Amino acid sequence: MKKSAKPSIMLGLFVFVIYAFLMLAYVGVKLECEKLTKNKVLAYEKLAQVKNWKVNLIAQDQALSSEERIVGIAQDELGMVRRTEPQLVVKVSKEKIEHIAEALKEKYE
Repeated sequence: MKKSAKPSIMLGLFVFVIYAFLMLAYVGVKLECEKLTKNKVLAYEKLAQVKNWKVNLIAQDQALSSEERIVGIAQDELGMVRRTEPQLVVKVSKEKIEHIAEALKEKYE
């Protein structure tokens, strides 16, 4: 009896198809990993840009809200002057304070 070549051809074709499928899966996974790595690097770069932008905004805020700048604008552009003495001085004796404290204590008892 003569053996048929059909089973060995089918086995060879099956092995070839499996090998081709595994190679395509490997290439697909590798491409996806490279794509994700590139996205990660781009995200880190964007994060660094946003952090730098935030630091610049904080520096601008500090420069705009500095006391020297505000006083300079108030004096030069608005003609304001700094007060050298308090506008109102209130003097109260210690006995008056104690008398009011006792009155309040009696009221709320």
